[in-house]
Amino acid sequence: MVPLGERSNDPVLPDPPQGPLHVARARASFPWKELALFWEGEDTLRFKKTIFSALENDPLFAHPRGSRLSVEKYQELSFLRCKRVFEYDFLPLGDMLGSLPKVLALVECLGMYDWSLATKFFLHVLTFGSAIYSSGSERHFKYLPKIFSLEIFGCFALTEVSHGSNTKSMRTTAHYDPTTQEFIIHSPDFEAAKFWVGNMGKTATHAVVFAQLYTPGGRCHGLHPFLVQIRDPKTLLPMPGVMVGDIGKKLGQNGLDNGFAMFHKVRIPRQDLLNRSGDVTPEGAYVTHVKDVGQRFSESLGSLSANRVAIVGISVVNLKLAVSIALRFSATRRQFGPTDKEEVPVLEYPLQQWRLLPYLAAAYALDHFSKSLFLDLGELQQGLLGKDRSVRQAELGREIHALSSAGKALASWTAQRGIQECREACGGHGYLAMNRLGDLRDDNDPNCTYEGDNNVLLQQTSNYLLGLLARRDQGGARIESPLKTVDFLDAYPDILGRRFEGSSPEDLLDSSVPLAAYEWLVCYLLRESYQRLSQEKRSGRSDFEARNNCQLKDDAVALVDVIAPPDFILDSPIGRADGELYKNLWTAVLQGNKVLERASWWSEFAVNKPVIGSLKSKL
Repeated sequence: MVPLGERSNDPVLPDPPQGPLHVARARASFPWKELALFWEGEDTLRFKKTIFSALENDPLFAHPRGSRLSVEKYQELSFLRCKRVFEYDFLPLGDMLGSLPKVLALVECLGMYDWSLATKFFLHVLTFGSAIYSSGSERHFKYLPKIFSLEIFGCFALTEVSHGSNTKSMRTTAHYDPTTQEFIIHSPDFEAAKFWVGNMGKTATHAVVFAQLYTPGGRCHGLHPFLVQIRDPKTLLPMPGVMVGDIGKKLGQNGLDNGFAMFHKVRIPRQDLLNRSGDVTPEGAYVTHVKDVGQRFSESLGSLSANRVAIVGISVVNLKLAVSIALRFSATRRQFGPTDKEEVPVLEYPLQQWRLLPYLAAAYALDHFSKSLFLDLGELQQGLLGKDRSVRQAELGREIHALSSAGKALASWTAQRGIQECREACGGHGYLAMNRLGDLRDDNDPNCTYEGDNNVLLQQTSNYLLGLLARRDQGGARIESPLKTVDFLDAYPDILGRRFEGSSPEDLLDSSVPLAAYEWLVCYLLRESYQRLSQEKRSGRSDFEARNNCQLKDDAVALVDVIAPPDFILDSPIGRADGELYKNLWTAVLQGNKVLERASWWSEFAVNKPVIGSLKSKL
């Protein structure tokens, strides 16, 4: 078999065109095609080539040059493009549910083209579809073919106007009525409106809605997912009792219709409770195989870990795109030189290297981490579907929750800083909209907030680590985990006693040195945090007080009053001087243009349903 790197005419990896970058490529110490084969695998490379070729040759995906699309037109194009992706049938239903590497590759390809399209597709198939598949049971699987045929279009409705990160305090309710065997979905006020929900603004017909489940007698069993129809698929008009609309223009990803919904005593069948972790009998009795409330809550929100893992991958893609643009620019942009007649590429300057090469390295490191974590997530989900109730399965879930929380923060922040550095490194040309770095920055920005604010998520990981240390110190249990990411912490007293004794430059360049330093730093910070927290608790403070007693804050609002202009000038509903946060936000949303109207292109949804596989044979 001829190595891929020697197949100069192989269509999957064609030679790049000759040009100014040829000189820089010729200086490489390795054959780039061989690394591509090693990094991606030939099957994935060919799969990506199929997708890229289809998009490039389809007029629907032509890039609009010279003008900015209106939000309404952008949303229409995103839906039509999403519909076309289903027509291409890149991944049949079975592969979509069972082949995680290909799913990841498909989303990556779509995201490299446009994140509004990729996110719309991802939310419909993977977030909405996977929630039904993983949180429901066989009685819900009838919806899966409808998802792939676009008979229905879905969204994932968790966040509310007044609550995002604090999911346990969501206020939408679902009261069970045994006389009709129905749940009554209700929003008590506008603060409980589902908000920021991707696809809900204009296109979603169904939503996985998280609500507090009440059985007769008024007993609350916590947050549970329900499948709720919000629009008529034939007309895209709201269902009775549902107020649904678009939240308005955002900083980025405006091809994605983020929306809100309020429910006024909307009745749904008992069977539309996604019942993998808990169910209600026809008579109104609550039944569950998960006795621990916290574990049941975690199972209900298991898809959030999947979404966080996905955001790691999304952030990596954005960083890849940014460094690709900035480094190719830097290798061909010539400024200054040893003589007036001889300019050199700016990449030759150490300053440009220091600015960009660390982010190139980060792109590779985070890409490997993302793919590895995606496979670990697949193992966890297989266990959930197989009803694995072992201790290892529970520990794996906790470990992936901690890894996805920290990984999502690390990747999205690294990408955001990296894109900005790439923009600045390209000078004025980087500020031109046509060169895409501004769009990448704006589209990546919400990754720092989606599925949990990064700072809050880091506390989730910290809580996991502090819990492991407490178990070791109080009960003598070893610190270990299924994926072995925390096993080194079991020897933390010995690690803290280590000292670096290198005496030469070679000692400093040994790869074990930064790893050992990192291990020492983690152990030190963990020990100090644990000791400080324990001291606060011994003083009689609650967990909440112990974690927050170091805040500074009493003068903040008064200091802002000194520097803030009048509300008319500040012009921000969430920053008005009266502090009526949710009231002002809700009022501003409802005053937007065509907020509650169905899209002018609604008929595109209701007609000409795609025939799955019809175009695949033509490619």
